[in-house]
Amino acid sequence: MGGCSISKKLENTTSEYSSKHITDNILEDVKEKNITNLNFYIEKAEIEIITEKEKEKYSCSIKFEKPNKYLISLKSRTGIEGARIYISNDSILVNDRINRKLYYANSFYLEKKYGFNLSCLPLIFGDIVLEKGYEENRGKCLENRFKIDCLVKGLRLSYDIDCNKRKVISVNEINNYVQQSLKFKYDSFLSIKDNLVPKIMEFEENQHNIHIRIKIKKVEFLWNGSIKFIPGRGYELIKLV
Repeated sequence: MGGCSISKKLENTTSEYSSKHITDNILEDVKEKNITNLNFYIEKAEIEIITEKEKEKYSCSIKFEKPNKYLISLKSRTGIEGARIYISNDSILVNDRINRKLYYANSFYLEKKYGFNLSCLPLIFGDIVLEKGYEENRGKCLENRFKIDCLVKGLRLSYDIDCNKRKVISVNEINNYVQQSLKFKYDSFLSIKDNLVPKIMEFEENQHNIHIRIKIKKVEFLWNGSIKFIPGRGYELIKLV
């Protein structure tokens, strides 16, 4: 695995996008460097979840297998795994290891509950998600920023792109009431091979007043493993509605 993968501990550094990769099509450049173009394994990350009632901190790992399989492990700060979450094209499964419960839903649960389509999950990692046609946009940068509003799977997204990095630095999802219902921000980018990875990712969800901050510590690209989810034996089945 060491011969065909790239694993690096993330340090406090910022890296610019190499000029040799820049074309006159900004969106195509950004899309070309989406980290979900590759399998990857975020081996270690810190996650902080803030709601109106409480503030919780966890460590987590995230595996991604193309085109759209995710496996997330949430652990306490003492290293005990509390939950394992599997997301794919057609299902969401959650092993609650503490309470011995298995939650399940189809992939439309995210959209129904949070208005967030499964195809937009790469936004979490600072990737750009576009529908056909927008890739040909050849607008200009103003003060090192390229801004574009678009519709993706029914979501109205407003992107703010750093023209030097050729990476999204923030994206807002605008609901039907012309309000920001989801907001993503990315910071402290690190260059690993030809990939720029945001070390810090923040999300705000206004309807449920949730703020999430993820800080990546270690990530492996060209990961050649596979994702498997094993339901907890004897766990109580609970459908997410």
